[in-house]
Amino acid sequence: MKRFRFLTEVQAATIEPALSGKDILVQAKTGTGKTIGFLLPAIEKALRSPVRPKGTPILVLSPTRELAQQISTEAQTLLPQSDLRIITVTGGTRNPSTDLQKFLERDHDIVVATPGRLHDYFTGPRKTEAYEKFHGLQTLVLDEVDRLLDGGFARELDGVISMLPKTKRQNLFFSATISNNIKQVAKKYNDGSEYTFISTLKEDEMNVHQHVHQSYIITPFEKHIPTLLALLHLDSIKHPLPHVTTSTPSLSPGTTGPETLSKVMVFFPTARHVSFAMEVLSSESIKKSLPPLLEIHSRKSQSARTKAAGAFKNAKSAILLSSDVAARGIDFPGVTLVIQVGIPSSAEQYVHRLGRTARAGAKGQGIIILDPQEQPFYTTREMQKTTTISPYISSPSSHEAKELETYIQTYAQHVQNTLETVSANNPTVIGSAYVSFLGYYKGQARMMKWSSERLVEEANRYAKQVMGWTDALPPAISPKAVGMMGLKGVRGLNIMKPPRPEREQSRGDRRQ
Repeated sequence: MKRFRFLTEVQAATIEPALSGKDILVQAKTGTGKTIGFLLPAIEKALRSPVRPKGTPILVLSPTRELAQQISTEAQTLLPQSDLRIITVTGGTRNPSTDLQKFLERDHDIVVATPGRLHDYFTGPRKTEAYEKFHGLQTLVLDEVDRLLDGGFARELDGVISMLPKTKRQNLFFSATISNNIKQVAKKYNDGSEYTFISTLKEDEMNVHQHVHQSYIITPFEKHIPTLLALLHLDSIKHPLPHVTTSTPSLSPGTTGPETLSKVMVFFPTARHVSFAMEVLSSESIKKSLPPLLEIHSRKSQSARTKAAGAFKNAKSAILLSSDVAARGIDFPGVTLVIQVGIPSSAEQYVHRLGRTARAGAKGQGIIILDPQEQPFYTTREMQKTTTISPYISSPSSHEAKELETYIQTYAQHVQNTLETVSANNPTVIGSAYVSFLGYYKGQARMMKWSSERLVEEANRYAKQVMGWTDALPPAISPKAVGMMGLKGVRGLNIMKPPRPEREQSRGDRRQ
């Protein structure tokens, strides 16, 4: 059994109220011991029951597979010799039908799940068996509530909670940020009853800008990748190993850089954007000047994501390209810089990503690269309330500005050469990122004041100027995707033609 000599501040503030049976909403940062803060009282409550509850007494909902697995592992270390049974219910596994059978064939005391997969169980062919497993539910835990609501899980989360048996249960909700929406959702999931709010953040921890130096760079989409590479290069120079001179080295693209402690997380809007960026940055002419490259996003298998997360966590120096699957939940020590390429979906998401640096009170740095048309993002009311952000370059004539521009221009040529290769050898990665651009920026069109026609124009320009697409027509998009995006009838799209029915093809063959 895992032994603790002392409670963390979060545990000290939350365990006693939870043990007393109160419904609580806790504001707590990642990496503060909050997992134990909800597992211990939930397990204690289950063990105190005079009769073992039928079904599952503890349900923990998590926004990501990685975090769900981490919670399950923590629970197992708490009770290595206990007969309490724990199961993790997430997507991304090889045999979903086998997973469902394991879930249904026996009762489990702790179920740690992502909303999407549990919702699948609750709405699938064996839905009655699935939600009957929770007739004995005593404790519902929502970990990373803000991330659950911000990551596109709101519909599945609503569905799961609405289908849970209407029995008396205790609710333990944890979130790094607390907005009015989160408070309203917490009350709704608490059947309209009041809850106890506990903030474990110190006053200075509530203001992320006091720990993280934040800045923005406004530059056209086509310069985002060269600018990113220049920033990665400069961070390597800024964080040399102790025995390496801190004077500016003669590092240039295509040469191996100095040993460095630079450890950077780079966030892109979607998984497809991550794949495209990885394709470019991992080219021979570029990767030689960078620390090791890793990627983690929702399109990767669970095993690949776990491997990449572990490698980055243990690395002294590395670059992790990510979508929001890695924005929260897993603690990556030593991150020197967080770069966000393109507009985040919200101010909360911006803060979540930024929180990967400045861990444990250390200083950190965050830079966001935006197209001029994305500039309204950092002036929104939500951003103004949340944080303070300033231009990366204070003066265009400064030494820093000239140094950055020199590296951008150098990398731009290498990127251009790489794009020609990608376009010729792997056009699929460009096509997928193009469709992803349309879908993501459709959701941002109102803020950017784009009509549907303007959105398509910008996406087509993005394909050519940013990703090196060379065909006269833009990448093809399926009629289904067009319909889902609400772009039916918009000019400029290259819509795939449906295949001719087999019977019609055979008639045509006979005519010939």
